[in-house]
Amino acid sequence: MTRHYLRVATCYGVLCVLFGWSDPGQISAQGTADQVKLGQIAIEANEWSIGRLAVEKLTDQAVLAKVAAKDAEQDIRRLAVEKLTDQTVLAKVVAKDAERDIRRLAVEKLTDQAVLAKVAVEDADSSVRGAAVAKLTNQTVLAEIAMKDASLDVRIAAIGKVTDQVLLQRWAASNPQAAIRLVAVKRITDDRFLVQRLPKEPSVAVRSAIVETLHEQASMRDTALTAYHAEDRKHALQRLEREFPGTIASDVAAAHETLAAGVKALAAETDNGKLLALAVKGEVDALRYAAARRLTNPATLEQAALHSRDREVLKILLAKLEDKTVLKRVASASDDRAMRLAAAHKAGTQSWNDIFRAATSKGATAEKLGDALAAVSLFSSAQSEAREAVQQACLNLIRLGDESRIPEMVDLLEGYGDKILGEDYLNSSQPDLAIAGRAWAHRRGYDVRTGPGSNRATWGSDKYR
Repeated sequence: MTRHYLRVATCYGVLCVLFGWSDPGQISAQGTADQVKLGQIAIEANEWSIGRLAVEKLTDQAVLAKVAAKDAEQDIRRLAVEKLTDQTVLAKVVAKDAERDIRRLAVEKLTDQAVLAKVAVEDADSSVRGAAVAKLTNQTVLAEIAMKDASLDVRIAAIGKVTDQVLLQRWAASNPQAAIRLVAVKRITDDRFLVQRLPKEPSVAVRSAIVETLHEQASMRDTALTAYHAEDRKHALQRLEREFPGTIASDVAAAHETLAAGVKALAAETDNGKLLALAVKGEVDALRYAAARRLTNPATLEQAALHSRDREVLKILLAKLEDKTVLKRVASASDDRAMRLAAAHKAGTQSWNDIFRAATSKGATAEKLGDALAAVSLFSSAQSEAREAVQQACLNLIRLGDESRIPEMVDLLEGYGDKILGEDYLNSSQPDLAIAGRAWAHRRGYDVRTGPGSNRATWGSDKYR
């Protein structure tokens, strides 16, 4: 007796039954009737696998359009959109489909600049707008998006395609967000502007981008010799050595060695007037720091504390000041607001609770909160009673999109941060904080991966919403 058994029909088998065919190979037939029937199957199939196979066999653009418009199953619509080439149909998908992933896929297949411009400006989802921006070439539309879009990521994508040097220089010079300034400087072709901008730029990340963007050997040489910050001088020298090895790079390297020798020689300097002048107005950071470390005369120390504006110098000076009478004078007259608060705390006239209470009281400004945060950063040791206030202040400044105290926020992560605040920095959309968060994590053995992470504060969410 012949034995029988039952087996679940394959998708091919199901289609054979639906088409009345005996050979699965016949499904490749391209007749109009077959295409219409395949479209109906794709739309009406209860099994996703059957619908998927039907779409795979579809070639008729009109039928694919119906599937893309009518199928209730998102994955089936996506498969149909992947096979669409008709620009009119793709535009309708972008205009009407409720799923952002499907709209984004349709945008990636669009070529019509007018449609792309409309999507880039009007779509409700930033990732869809960003996909449209990636394909846009219209400079007028790109500039409008760069200035007005609600999403920082979309604005950055647009600026990354803008060629108008006037606009780029305006953004690089005055935009309050380092992420915007960073992408703008990378597009600027005028070395003179970049060199002039470097000493005014507070963001380490943006300054690094400026040095990396310089086009001319002379600009790199000038930066390597005269930039205020040591990291900028070193970066420019590295570019010279990499791209223009030879006499000029060697001469600049020798100048760096001479500077290092001059800094070392300050350890034996006894002229208080010279040390004061260097600590307050030295041409480069290394000279100011070395001079500040050498200062011992009480009157000169006080003068330096009153008039210096470099935070690293102020940190050195604050550690040296012990006389409470002097500290009180600094607290009342220092040119630096954070130094006033730090001196008042060290003199014992204000607690951290007092300082942060005043900085967070009704009507207090972001500037005042930043000053309180900066005052804490001037102390070399962690101020345990200020830990919670520091963390909250960092989050608030991120929400406010206030970059006036980014260097302080970077420094404070080491002594006051935890895993959650480190993730907040990584996810803040502020380049210096993101770099700091990554470095903090690596020092503690964390792997930085994409996925869920703390983002209690979004950059500028209170200011730009």
